[in-house]
Amino acid sequence: MAFTLVLILASTVAAPMHPVQEGHPMSGTWVGDWGPDAEERHRVVVVMEWTGQALVGTINPGPDAIPMRVATVDPSDWSVHIEADATDGEGRPVTYVIDGTIDDLGTYNRTIAGTWNAGATPGDFSITRQ
Repeated sequence: MAFTLVLILASTVAAPMHPVQEGHPMSGTWVGDWGPDAEERHRVVVVMEWTGQALVGTINPGPDAIPMRVATVDPSDWSVHIEADATDGEGRPVTYVIDGTIDDLGTYNRTIAGTWNAGATPGDFSITRQ
């Protein structure tokens, strides 16, 4: 009887802990870069949150923050589509169209990579959740 009790207690203490849920896979701060080629890169910070109804977010939060006008994620393939309107350095309107796919979905520091078009300038991007 005492041996059985020791085994039960030992297996209870040694049982693995369940990981804590961290929320929606898109929620968080993502940092990386985008650019038209390997030499010309622009650092970017993207903050996204799943509200329970929609994906919302901001590109480069701060005084010149660019709010996302459209942000969707397709959980069937974890593809992401973002559209945002801003102005360039000379005050002309620029529409960002960003399409990517989440990689390493099961890890905390997952990444999103794909195409990043700033107006007529096509490019690519990669961002990692911090």
